[in-house]
Amino acid sequence: MKKNNIGNTDIPAEGVGQDLFHIETYIDGLSTFIKKCATPMTISIQGDWGSGKTSMMNMIKEKISDTVHPIWFNTWQFSQFDMGNSLVFSMMEVMLDMLGCEPKMITKVMSGLVGFARKTVKVVADTTIGGAAADIAEEMMTPENSTNYAREILELKDKFQQAVDEKIKKENKNRVVVFVDDLDRLQPEKAVELLEVLKLFLECNDCVFVIAVDYDVVTRGIRQKYGLDVSEEKGKSFFDKIIQLPFKVPVAQYDIKNYVLNSLQNMDISVSDSDIDLFVHLIQNSIGLNPRSMKRLFNTYQLLDIITKSSVKGLNETERHKILFSIICMQMGHEKLYQYFASNPIDSELLEQLGNCETTDDCIKEILADEQTAEDNSKYYNKLKRFVMYFYKSLQNDNDDKISEKELANLQSVLKCSSVVSINDAEENDKEQEMENRKKNRLLADRIRHELADLGEFTPWLPRTTRTGVKISDISCKQFFVAKNGFNFSLEYYLSRKNSNVDVHLSLICQTKHSEALFFNTLGNNPLALEFLPTINSNNTIFYSNVITVTDDDAVKRVSELYRKAYAEIQKFL
Repeated sequence: MKKNNIGNTDIPAEGVGQDLFHIETYIDGLSTFIKKCATPMTISIQGDWGSGKTSMMNMIKEKISDTVHPIWFNTWQFSQFDMGNSLVFSMMEVMLDMLGCEPKMITKVMSGLVGFARKTVKVVADTTIGGAAADIAEEMMTPENSTNYAREILELKDKFQQAVDEKIKKENKNRVVVFVDDLDRLQPEKAVELLEVLKLFLECNDCVFVIAVDYDVVTRGIRQKYGLDVSEEKGKSFFDKIIQLPFKVPVAQYDIKNYVLNSLQNMDISVSDSDIDLFVHLIQNSIGLNPRSMKRLFNTYQLLDIITKSSVKGLNETERHKILFSIICMQMGHEKLYQYFASNPIDSELLEQLGNCETTDDCIKEILADEQTAEDNSKYYNKLKRFVMYFYKSLQNDNDDKISEKELANLQSVLKCSSVVSINDAEENDKEQEMENRKKNRLLADRIRHELADLGEFTPWLPRTTRTGVKISDISCKQFFVAKNGFNFSLEYYLSRKNSNVDVHLSLICQTKHSEALFFNTLGNNPLALEFLPTINSNNTIFYSNVITVTDDDAVKRVSELYRKAYAEIQKFL
């Protein structure tokens, strides 16, 4: 009986039939090159962890096995143990065994290696890029020793060449191709040593090495072995000397749409073509195109799909899938933004500012507290801005560029299920209460602005994050003025709710840089002529704290009267 297993394992593609990214052009090209290239040849398959190096090598191996004898050596199987130089010997023993060598010949070759390679590995490594050869080099480079070592190296290469020749003749193949996988999972220094040994002992006719490695790992290994003063140019020269053909995994050319479609079909989820395009954009601008990261994303998506399917009510499947997918992309690719959404009350105004290209910058900067946005043109920041636009699109049911109460409720219900942060009931209740207070204060401020409409335009402001002295429900409304002597300033009323009561504050803020002294001298120590003196902020603010406390019933009338008196005093300075 067939098992309907769910989830994605980290097992790489085993052959071209599992090429979900449609990179057959690159597979065919490399396969043809490997079968026809001059030998000896060493090719590197370069890419980050999880980028698909092993999958590419598996597919190449399948393509070329008709005319070559493939040997596969996975260093990951040996890297779990501190094997020292024995890792090198293990690799060579595995290759000799897979070449079909007689046990006696393997024993002879390995005994020869053990006899001197423990010394030569370090010497050859040190001299490859001109490093110091240490005391052992002096011993080996004496006339009586150097000839012996050179002769033994040649003899070992001859034995390996003999094994290659016999194998391809016996199997009627034209060459041996050795795949060395997961080299970049070794300690960088060990990875470099392994490359050096390949160059020293195993570079033979009719032999091609295909090595999965991250160039940065090799660079770090060179510095570990030879010190930080090894120049970048020398490091590149070392790599070029070992590798004749560097090939980068074509991640940018991956057919992500096909991968997403296949993954959703395996989950029995039907999504429109336009929504698949949306999913692709969300992936590209969050976790990127690394296959391992995408597998983790779809595993998370599949789990939360099961959870939200039963726990989120009143939301159709299409809407739920889009919102859930965008939230998981945010969770995995933009963690700080996700933590903000999971920890703070979210309203339609915030979402619309994020989705408006004219206000996105300021909104993101406030949410991230400028931590990741010092350089507005940074690669990460531009990626985040693009993600935010597609995230906003995922919330839309009617494409009217507005967030309705229903769309906001949909986001909040799915977001609640997705959170990986443990929030106890009290904290969750506090957050919901703050959200309710925010709505009440916003409505109250709008009514006051309407009452004061004859005085001119007001600019409202609500905080995006809770911080010392500021709650997420607080709101202020300000007007801007120009004094006779040229500086700009604002007058604002500030509402801060405590249960059913609202504290009202007033403040005057200098808006012109380097004019603070003139601002304070012009307005004096009590410009609004209230019964108590304000707090003077040395930067740019005159702040009247807790001028009055009102209730929702009398708030509009009392705050309007208070502001009109303050406005009349300001006219004296204008």
